[in-house]
Formats: sequence, structure tokens, C-alpha cells
Amino acid sequence: MTELLIRHKVGDYETFKKIFLEDEERRRSTGSKRARVLLNADDPKDIWVVLEYDNAEQAREHAHTLELNEAIKWATGNISMPEFVVLENDMVTEG
Repeated sequence: MTELLIRHKVGDYETFKKIFLEDEERRRSTGSKRARVLLNADDPKDIWVVLEYDNAEQAREHAHTLELNEAIKWATGNISMPEFVVLENDMVTEG
């Protein structure tokens, strides 16, 4: 499993949430299996999106789509450009 982390600031979380939920079909069309949105506990306008993919190639393709960048600009109020990180799962532990 591969995860794409997208971090950015939003101007209005409710606007971001609405656009993010409406974008599910496009995310799935790029191979996204699951999506989570995490809010920084100290700054709720600091958003972390975690998307799961089968492989790093799919995650990188999604991160570089023009549609994603335009959607992020609209959803965040163009406050900041996102940071993208592709992570591959190496180990899972229980404890």
C-alpha cells in the first residue's frame, strides 16, 4: 500500500469539506482506495489529507494532475500551495 499525504492551509474548513466530498469520484478514478482528512489539533486550518493507493506511481500521478491543483486552490481559498509526500508502507507493528 502507498499513501499520498497532502498538507495545506484552508481559509474556510466548511468550503474545503464540501469540495473534498464532491471530489470523491475523481479521486477514485485515479486509483484512490480510501481518503482521510486530519486537522492539526493546534491549528484546524492546517489540513492533512491521506489518500491510499496500490502503488507509488498512481499516487504521484494524482499529485501532479492539473485538476487536483485547481481544486485545491478553490477549496483552500488559494491561501497556500500544498505539500505532497508519497509514502510506501514498509512495516506494520501491533502494540
